[in-house]
Amino acid sequence: MMELGIITDEVSDDFARACELAHDWGVRHVELRQAWGKNVVQLDDEEEQRLVDVVQRLDLRVTAVASPVFKSPLDEVPREVAADFALSGVESMAAQLDLLERACRLAARVGAPFVRVFTFWREPWTDDVADALLDKLTQAARVAARHDVTLAVENEPVCIVATGRELGRLCERLASLPAELRPHLGTLWDPGNALAAGEQDAYPGGYDALEPCRLVHVHLKDPSIGADGTPTYLPLGEGDVDYAGQLRRLRRDGYEGTVVLEPHYAPAHLSREEAAHACIHAARDAIAAAEG
Repeated sequence: MMELGIITDEVSDDFARACELAHDWGVRHVELRQAWGKNVVQLDDEEEQRLVDVVQRLDLRVTAVASPVFKSPLDEVPREVAADFALSGVESMAAQLDLLERACRLAARVGAPFVRVFTFWREPWTDDVADALLDKLTQAARVAARHDVTLAVENEPVCIVATGRELGRLCERLASLPAELRPHLGTLWDPGNALAAGEQDAYPGGYDALEPCRLVHVHLKDPSIGADGTPTYLPLGEGDVDYAGQLRRLRRDGYEGTVVLEPHYAPAHLSREEAAHACIHAARDAIAAAEG
């Protein structure tokens, strides 16, 4: 069966509490984004050791460090963007690469194979933009290679690459990477993000466009898109993404990685912990149906 994981701060800001609940719920894979209210790339040495101790004590497998790297301006000029989990004051490429170094060191320390990165604040795709993006991802891949981890480039609505079609277009460019760097850069597919970005056929159309990509990781969220285009996030199978088809197709295509919940489900009548547990149940049902 496809292995299910969850981003810990979708369960609780208290990292230890989130991991303990995941363990109690039978979820053995976790992803690191925030811990104790801080981005994991900002933890001090003592906090990072606490994080490592929790993971080891509970014998959890870390799927990835979900870093904020390249949620930043391509031209390095600060600007206001409505985006979650981005950091301010680190707009330069040097600062972003420093964050990436921290993320890669943490990934190596906890045995995570991937570090999630983005594609800079959204702007129109041109040859100049594509060339600059490829250059910066190449620099990032060199950092990942030094730490023997793989960058997972995620599609994200506020970034240059938001949809499956845009991710596939990027992958065509990534084919020109030096051969020694290619193992250190892959893609992270989030069909919910693609739908929220306006790709109404995130599955199958957006997924089909990933054909040039090396798909290494998958995030799961299920938005329902309102008449004004605003997404409301629901447990898997209740929103507008065809997850029955998507999960079956991943299985048929031989995807062997984990699928990690980033549900964003926050109904008024449930606590964050209760909402996360409901999403785990729904995801397990969807995966079991796809495997059946």
